[in-house]
Amino acid sequence: MHTPEDHQPQPASLESVLRDVWDAFHPGQAAPLGWLTHTAARIHDHLRAQQPAPTATAPPATIDEQSATLRRRVWQTLRAAAADDVIAPDAVDQILHTLDLPGLPRRWQVRLTLPLTIEVTATSRDDAVEAAEDAIDAALTGTSHDTYLDWDNTHRDDATPGDIDTTTDPPADLR
Repeated sequence: MHTPEDHQPQPASLESVLRDVWDAFHPGQAAPLGWLTHTAARIHDHLRAQQPAPTATAPPATIDEQSATLRRRVWQTLRAAAADDVIAPDAVDQILHTLDLPGLPRRWQVRLTLPLTIEVTATSRDDAVEAAEDAIDAALTGTSHDTYLDWDNTHRDDATPGDIDTTTDPPADLR
């Protein structure tokens, strides 16, 4: 059972405070018709206008969003650690692979040995090989990647002579 001492006194309502104020300033006079309702409504309107509207809180991130954020942060942290030489890039790649995250983008130097057959017009075996090297250089010169051709370490496997090319101009020294 509750006793009267258990109850906290409730604050007075705005209407009862306004009645008391009217009676204090106008003893024995009745308040004009609608004054109490109108004044209480104006005060409530004013208080609502002064208080900011409750902001809608963003819903908590879903598990997928939290997981994506965590994965992104782990990848960025490991990339920064590898870039600052805190952790070896190979070790970082192993960690990322274990976590099923993409590996680090790295600069690679690739050495390829390609069997190419290029048809050129030349007067000797050495000139044919040089013409083929020049054709490859010309093909790779205008590209947007860094390519270095080390012609000194190439193997000149074979240069087989073919038919005479009658469509070429005569050599410049014979003109």
